[in-house]
Amino acid sequence: MRLLRRHQSQELDQISMDEMGISGIILMGKAGKTIAEHIKKKFIKDDMKRIAICCGKGNNGGDGFASALHLDEYELTIFSLIQPEQIQGDSTYYYDKCVEKNMSIVYGEDLPENQHYDLIIDALLGTGFHGHLRSPIDAWTRWINQNSDFVISVDIPSGVDADTGAVAGDAVSADITVTMDSINTGLVLNPGSEQAGEVIPVDIGFPDIYDKLTGFAWNLFEDSLCKIWLKPPPLNTYKHRQGKVLIIAGSKGMTGAASLATHGALRSGAGLTVTCAPASLNIIYETNILEGMTLTCPDDDRGYFTEDNYTDIEFMFDWADVILIGPGLGGNESTIKLVGKIISSVEVPLVLDADALRVFVNNKDLISDIKTPFVLTPHYGEFAMLLGTDEKTLKTSFPAFIEEFSEKNSGVIVAKNAPTCTGYNGRIVVNSSGNQGLATAGTGDVLTGVIAGLISQGIPPFDAAQIGTYIHGKAADQLQIKTGYRGLIASDLLKVIPKVIRHYEHS
Repeated sequence: MRLLRRHQSQELDQISMDEMGISGIILMGKAGKTIAEHIKKKFIKDDMKRIAICCGKGNNGGDGFASALHLDEYELTIFSLIQPEQIQGDSTYYYDKCVEKNMSIVYGEDLPENQHYDLIIDALLGTGFHGHLRSPIDAWTRWINQNSDFVISVDIPSGVDADTGAVAGDAVSADITVTMDSINTGLVLNPGSEQAGEVIPVDIGFPDIYDKLTGFAWNLFEDSLCKIWLKPPPLNTYKHRQGKVLIIAGSKGMTGAASLATHGALRSGAGLTVTCAPASLNIIYETNILEGMTLTCPDDDRGYFTEDNYTDIEFMFDWADVILIGPGLGGNESTIKLVGKIISSVEVPLVLDADALRVFVNNKDLISDIKTPFVLTPHYGEFAMLLGTDEKTLKTSFPAFIEEFSEKNSGVIVAKNAPTCTGYNGRIVVNSSGNQGLATAGTGDVLTGVIAGLISQGIPPFDAAQIGTYIHGKAADQLQIKTGYRGLIASDLLKVIPKVIRHYEHS
């Protein structure tokens, strides 16, 4: 499903009306009728006695007036925060229709007293909002939240940023958000997604001109991509053909990260894995990775890799279909130098996670020097580091930051936001699975292994990153039913991921 940035929503409106000749009045009328139809489907008349529609200025308020025309069988009150002479544009047409029908309209900024409604339609602010709620809007959004059993927002809850999902204080908390044809990015990025409730996109007649819009193409992940790539392997396949993953991960105290990443690769279908192990820790690797091989690297009992281990690992580069580096490596300077030396010389795809990303600290140009396809999988703090900013700044403008990073670099970026966003070559895909139970140690290591395992099987890195993120999240969704959020641990995912993949193998 296509998602739109704020400027793209504005372009869609403009092109539709100016170049395609579609009347704004007709679009507004269809929006109002569709909103009313959803209300009538959701509630039978006897259950819904009192409805309020809160209309601000601009087209959002116009949608509110247009919806009122189809709800006159209810006990309906329209609250217009502006006076009649201030209503402009296409909104005027539907306001006049409401007046002609002698509908109840209350004007001005004063809040109603001692009134409660079965349903309030929030048509105060549209997708143009950003920043802070100002008086009197903030008082009205509080009133909406406090005085209704059910809230439907038009386009976006008032007080939510359509681009970033940032939520201003006292923003409307909607049960349903009805959007016109497409969904803004702020409705799928947290915390905006939590504020929006169920998001229902409805067709009001916008033409299919998304390829004319400027900027990145944003989409919500749809599992049709899984159906393309996760078909059963050929009958005559064998382990070498099923993909070979070389894994450089783990250190003293963090051997579990190497094990989880390895099993993530195996559980996603890789035929063979070789996990490099510091010699002093090899017994732990051997004990916990029964189905995979290990490559012992001399470490003088240090418990971590050093630059000297390059020669111990180098001969495996041509063997591998993909190289996974990073989970649990630690931050030793010599380890990071090893990572830099490897990524500058290999010719097979790379998946870089966690501590491997330290190599780019104060050396961001190294990313553009990578000669082979690659995937970076940073969490929020690591992504801020790659961008040279702080987490707070990143959160305020996340869509712009991931677009800028993707535009400057040739690899795939998997930004483990909530939800995770995958960017590459002018496209950003927002994951549609997963839950807060994934906020526990080791789940990122499993994800890295899954992505590497899929790449090893010949799936292009961008597709592998999307699919891996989705099935990882889908496994968490299925687990949550049994474990709850708090009881989910990373190794649980390894038991469920094969079941998620199996669904597509047999679909």
